[in-house]
Amino acid sequence: MIKKLMRKFKSLFMYIKCAGLYYVSWFLSLFLRKTAAYKDLWIIAERGDDARDNGYHFFKFLRENHKEINCVYVIPESSPDYEKISSLGRTVTPNTFKHYLAFASSKAKISTHIMGYAPDSYYFTVLDKKFRLVRGKKIFLQHGIIKDDIAELHYPHIHVDLFVCSTIPEYEDVNNNYGFPEGVVKRLGLCRYDKLLSEHETKRQILVMPTWRYYARELDGEGFKNCEYYKCFNSLLSDTRLHKMLEENGYELCLYLHYELQKHSHLFDGGNGRVKILGMDSADVQQLLMESALLVTDYSSVFFDFAYMKKPLAYWQFDRERFFKEQYGEGYFKFDKDGFGPLCTEKDQVIDFIENEFKNGMSVEDIYAERVKHHFSEFSVDHCLKTYEAILDLLR
Repeated sequence: MIKKLMRKFKSLFMYIKCAGLYYVSWFLSLFLRKTAAYKDLWIIAERGDDARDNGYHFFKFLRENHKEINCVYVIPESSPDYEKISSLGRTVTPNTFKHYLAFASSKAKISTHIMGYAPDSYYFTVLDKKFRLVRGKKIFLQHGIIKDDIAELHYPHIHVDLFVCSTIPEYEDVNNNYGFPEGVVKRLGLCRYDKLLSEHETKRQILVMPTWRYYARELDGEGFKNCEYYKCFNSLLSDTRLHKMLEENGYELCLYLHYELQKHSHLFDGGNGRVKILGMDSADVQQLLMESALLVTDYSSVFFDFAYMKKPLAYWQFDRERFFKEQYGEGYFKFDKDGFGPLCTEKDQVIDFIENEFKNGMSVEDIYAERVKHHFSEFSVDHCLKTYEAILDLLR
């Protein structure tokens, strides 16, 4: 009882603190907006501690092509991505008073995650939902392509002025079903896709990149090792038949867990030198996708990135019923009818798929290639430009 009251008190204190600091910062911004550092400011972020997604690519585009735009990126100096972002332009440390000033002063607030540009983003998400506290134009770049029914992204759970979509079905689903006012949802494409079609080396490498689970995020080490998620993926990594194929074909297999589960990466062990366990400190997601020849995922929307490069993939969904019941409601995208690769429910099906791809030279079957064309319709490298122009229109 006492712990519950303490949590409520702490939560109330944080709401009051965030709102108070915001209003102080907003008042100061009335004067700061006339200075060079804060005039017509655009604040850009991802989660607030990284720079390897659409936020990074958009910031890079601005710094290389539109230096007249006064922009700042939210990232701590302790981030492994700090050097590459600070070499491009100005940064601000999360949750500092300078961050509050940049947040309150900015006319364009741009991020891949809801309120990713805000100090203590959880509290500002709630405050903005209830009181429309945050001023300025809010741009949601997105972290991936929506395929499920994500209730927390429906209006009025969130308030944004620009909601970026990519594929035709995604745009139609969000525009028609998420409840946003007319003109908010636009099909511009993800900024990071501009790099996917650039020249790059494809290695003899298979990438296993599953999404997270609500229940697994809260588990400790031993609890995680006993859950179905761990048992299934570790079983795949340690499969001797798979090891033999990797050896015979000179391939490596890399596991990269979702951000929410990376704290458990060290628990996985493939028991073979050709199986690598990677994390944020040792690998970049986009680089992994670009250099890998084949992808095994479950429900993660990274399969859209991989399909955009016209490379083979498979879905391993050993917990379909539980996932769509506990995590997200199934949306317009039906994996069996719309998927860009085979839907597997058993480990042996995944290994059979990998074996067939070794035999077929890592090619995409015609049926899946046609589905990819239906979703994207075009493959271009102007997504950052389209986003930039849409933001300018919004600010006029």
